[in-house]
Amino acid sequence: DRRRPCARPSARRLIDEGREAAGRTDAHTVVVYLLTATGSGAAERLRAELVAEGDADVPGLGVAGDADAVAEAVRRLAEAGADTVILQPTGDEPDPEAFVRFAAEDVRPLVK
Repeated sequence: DRRRPCARPSARRLIDEGREAAGRTDAHTVVVYLLTATGSGAAERLRAELVAEGDADVPGLGVAGDADAVAEAVRRLAEAGADTVILQPTGDEPDPEAFVRFAAEDVRPLVK
């Protein structure tokens, strides 16, 4: 699924196999965007965005919760082969600056 390039551990293997078959030896970084909601109404905001995008039935496409829940989702993606996971706030994130602080101060230390 093009929306989840690294949702399965086999995705990284397939990427590597395709690159090898094409004779590619340069470095390749897998970047995954994780739709993330935290704070009051997080689950509802996440669900509303997934529904609006037509992705409500795609498991693992987003995470709602506290720093531990978000860090666990990031670890799963990293274990599946993501080199970089970018936390993407929902479009209706009530406090973007607080979201950035949450990602940097609360989540990042849990996944380093």
